[in-house]
Amino acid sequence: MKRGTLWIVLLSVFALTVAGCGGSGHHSGAATVTITTAPSTLAVGTSSTVTATTSDSSQVTWSCTPAVACGSFSFTPDTTASAANSMFMAPPAIPSGNTVTISATSTTATTPATATITITATTTATANFVFYASGIQNDANADVYSLAGVVAIATAASGDGSFAVISGEQDFNNGDGTTSPQPSGDFISGGSLVLAGDGSGNATLTLITNNSALGASGTETLALAYTSVNSHALIIQFDGSATSSGSLDLQSATAPPVSASFSFTDIGADASGAPVADGGVFAVDASSNITGTYDLNDGGVVTLANMIPATGVTAGPTDSLGRGNVIGGLAGAISINYYMVGPEVIRTINVDSGDTAVGSAYGQGAQTGMFSPTSIGPSVFELGSGVGFYAADGQFTTVPATPSFSGIADVNESVLDGGPIATAAAFSGTYTMGTNGYGGMTFTTSPTPDVVTFGIYAVDPTLNILDPNNTTTTASEGGALIAEMDPNLVGTGILVPQEATPDFTDVAQAYAFGGTGDTGDSATGAPEFDFLGEGTISAGVFAGAGALSDPFDALTGGATGVVSSNATFAGTFSPDGVNVGRSVTSITVAASNTPPDFTVPGPLGVTAYESNGNLLFWLETDSGSFFVGSVQANLTIDDDAKPAKPRPKN
Repeated sequence: MKRGTLWIVLLSVFALTVAGCGGSGHHSGAATVTITTAPSTLAVGTSSTVTATTSDSSQVTWSCTPAVACGSFSFTPDTTASAANSMFMAPPAIPSGNTVTISATSTTATTPATATITITATTTATANFVFYASGIQNDANADVYSLAGVVAIATAASGDGSFAVISGEQDFNNGDGTTSPQPSGDFISGGSLVLAGDGSGNATLTLITNNSALGASGTETLALAYTSVNSHALIIQFDGSATSSGSLDLQSATAPPVSASFSFTDIGADASGAPVADGGVFAVDASSNITGTYDLNDGGVVTLANMIPATGVTAGPTDSLGRGNVIGGLAGAISINYYMVGPEVIRTINVDSGDTAVGSAYGQGAQTGMFSPTSIGPSVFELGSGVGFYAADGQFTTVPATPSFSGIADVNESVLDGGPIATAAAFSGTYTMGTNGYGGMTFTTSPTPDVVTFGIYAVDPTLNILDPNNTTTTASEGGALIAEMDPNLVGTGILVPQEATPDFTDVAQAYAFGGTGDTGDSATGAPEFDFLGEGTISAGVFAGAGALSDPFDALTGGATGVVSSNATFAGTFSPDGVNVGRSVTSITVAASNTPPDFTVPGPLGVTAYESNGNLLFWLETDSGSFFVGSVQANLTIDDDAKPAKPRPKN
């Protein structure tokens, strides 16, 4: 090599070396900022001190990338004095590429200082659980809200017998200015799961988040009632800041769906506060493109068979906790996040700032493209909405050759402007079911004049809609999701197969139960109440204990903000004598509480429809008050209710 050529090469190397030192923010004559303390690795959900100095003592502003899941400085100020400590919290999930970049900037420095941190898995053995709920905030506006998230819980108990919450993430949205920051969502940094000492399956889950607008200064409390070994629980929000109902399920997969078909429904409220429901079917191809058909009921304005366009809507990638987003919106919403429960179950939440909704998508499995009217047989159903102020339960049989249906139902519309209450009311009509699982029910004889049209969306006949990890209770598998598509009623629900002889003699074991209801009392502002618990049914006699969330005094009337973990429930179910599968009872509710103990005035009139000995749907039929929910067999009433052992990583 010539000497001149060598000299040019050396000069080039020197120039590149100088350019590569830009992370310190050094520019001749300008202030500089330097990160002096930062970890090189950090486990998910854990925190570490970070420090930066500026050459002119100007303040430091901290940030990080990627925006979706880089971490948070929100537990301490994200703007600090030069050389002052800040606290960086790693994201709850491992981001794509396994690293995040933190940046320290100053208004007087031209170039920020950066540091790369490798995010690692926690060394604590954990199991992930996905949760979702819909309800009402206890605030001046009584906002409808949606909640969905995932939490990692230690599988080994702490010294006090509780199970530590290690990390997690969630999205909250009331459509009225309180929405988790996007695209990151809220981070869950701690908390605990405490099981009832009696082995019943009752439990309390506390979640510490970085969103001070939620719960008690960022700490949310949920009451749980487990129904299936380590994998499924009913939940209600239980901290007085709001009340809601939903479920919690063991997560078995985190990868986004590909080459699969789903049915879905969502329930929430639009920008005016009017109830909104939608439902439909969609397919995700190998490139994550989403296409499908959906029905929408926005405050009684119904549009059927809307098409999800063939381009522009895709399922975005998920993080290591199974959280992702739908790019391009879906079913009328602009921004939707989703949480994977398993390969065939997804929880979805609308995170638009001006409206809110939460729901689920269930896979169609091997039945994809092969549905027909025979896919819907003898069934029981529940349907309604706390937002829509009504509820219905019922049972029907089908004649696929026609195809037609007939049955009986109980409907309570008394909270909805004093509407009708129907008990054991006969109905009939015709239905459709396409090969893609999209169909509908048209009532020619209705239990009430408002019930005319349902959208129905079939699911995998081997999937348990209520308890998706349960593969042993095969009698509860299959069925369809439902969305009310009527001008005067807005709600969602499910239908599941009914056994041949639902005579209540096989309803005799331990059960978890729950319900969400409303009294329509305008004086309360937002009259929702929610409850759950564990109990037994023997020879029709029902006795249970659990939690009641009634922060608006809707059900308890006279007590002040009842949020009780000492509620009792009792009644006796009696077959109605005419309609096999339908039973009636009166439920008394009482509890110890601070403020004083209370008993709900008068017993609650309730009807129940039996799918099989493991599952009932029940409904309150009193005037001016209703609740709707389920009674699910508790397959684990002992210490097995604790979180599952971790699954081996692939």
